[in-house]
Amino acid sequence: MTKTGSLIAVACAALILSAASAAHAQDPSPPSETEVAMDQIAPMLGQLLEKLRPLAEAAGVAMPELIDDIGPMMRAAFPTPAEDIESWAFGLDFENTDSVTDNGSAPEGREPILEDAQACAARYPEEGSVVHFRRIRRDGMTGHQCVLRRYDGDMGTLISQSYAEGVDRHMVATYKAAASTNDPEDTRALMEPAVEANVALAITLADLSLDALIRKEVQAD
Repeated sequence: MTKTGSLIAVACAALILSAASAAHAQDPSPPSETEVAMDQIAPMLGQLLEKLRPLAEAAGVAMPELIDDIGPMMRAAFPTPAEDIESWAFGLDFENTDSVTDNGSAPEGREPILEDAQACAARYPEEGSVVHFRRIRRDGMTGHQCVLRRYDGDMGTLISQSYAEGVDRHMVATYKAAASTNDPEDTRALMEPAVEANVALAITLADLSLDALIRKEVQAD
């Protein structure tokens, strides 16, 4: 039996800013922290999109199309701090793995398919509250996507776990986003407005992973 597997990992280093970094004593009109943040986000998003290129190619998506579709979603996923939040950090990463056999048998490493949000919460009890759940059913593939959000002290995290399988293939896609400040309430104020945008990005990346898996063919030895 021949089995092929692939791993695509995309990481975006944490964006760390402070009010002091936006201050320019000699400049009568210093840029706002949001403007500074966007200046730093732009190159990071470019790197992130470039690292998604292999997955886009496997899914049959041209890079200009990927940039048009995902670029704005990535920008929206970065939170906008309030003026009184003096320092904050935000980071995200995405990892996709898949496995396909050449004889129609199931590859090793199968995972249980979750039926609902309650099952999602039970499988990931340490990850917080379920903020989104969906079943995946497309082109002979079945699975789930489970997204949870958790606050622990001055750290807020969102994690999306997606799994889908067919007769001879399966994939796991994991998206994570994390935010922190110097104060738990500030972290909630920073993270919560960006939860919906991060969920939307996680869904899009999971769908891209699914498209790539559906199209994947085993290469002959």
